[in-house]
Amino acid sequence: MTRLYVYALLGSPPARAPGRGVVAEPVRIARVGRLFAAVGAMPEAPPARPATLRTHDAVVRRLARATGALLPVRFGTLVAGVRELSRALAPRAAELRAALALVEGREQMTLRVFATAGARQRRGRAGGGLGREPLRDVAPAARLGPGARYLATRMLAARRARRVPEIAWLRPALRPFVAAERVERYDAPPLVASVHHLIPRGDARAYLAAVASAATGRHDVRVLPSGPCPPYAFAPDTVGP
Repeated sequence: MTRLYVYALLGSPPARAPGRGVVAEPVRIARVGRLFAAVGAMPEAPPARPATLRTHDAVVRRLARATGALLPVRFGTLVAGVRELSRALAPRAAELRAALALVEGREQMTLRVFATAGARQRRGRAGGGLGREPLRDVAPAARLGPGARYLATRMLAARRARRVPEIAWLRPALRPFVAAERVERYDAPPLVASVHHLIPRGDARAYLAAVASAATGRHDVRVLPSGPCPPYAFAPDTVGP
């Protein structure tokens, strides 16, 4: 049975034909509600191999160059057809339109943040230990029952997960470029975080130069930039496999 493999959601049709996809199938643009989807027809999801992953990414990049706003869909996403895809996306239509508005005319840069042991210890002394920091930035702890305290702790953990104090020194240099940020923190030293930035298309060279200039002479923290690429980190998890 032929199904639809979904590459990306778009705010408008691309200016150029999308070409072929991961199994050399023609990629076409389907209308799904008020959005558009780049899809290909195939009987089953392709294997997650380096070659197919690169081809999937190549299709997404071609689409990104040919349209103003694009949300990549994760590799291996299959749906029964356009009607099923429309039904799956309908409850999140407003969220998806907002996400497309955010990425319009923008692309993604990523910073891998590596910290020395000394820098990580200083962060820990500053309040990085999850169970020990008071909940004063959520609600007075004395007023919380067990359930509310659990939820407040989860909220605090989520907030901390979005913080990267290790690059506070870098943020002023990047402020002119960054429209939005997504953070992934790791417990895998010396790698402490990946910081994804949404910047205007065409500003990657200036962004990289700002990172290099600000990082000169830093020994406690190292940042490894990459990009530009389509806004993978800013795409909602929209469609189940």
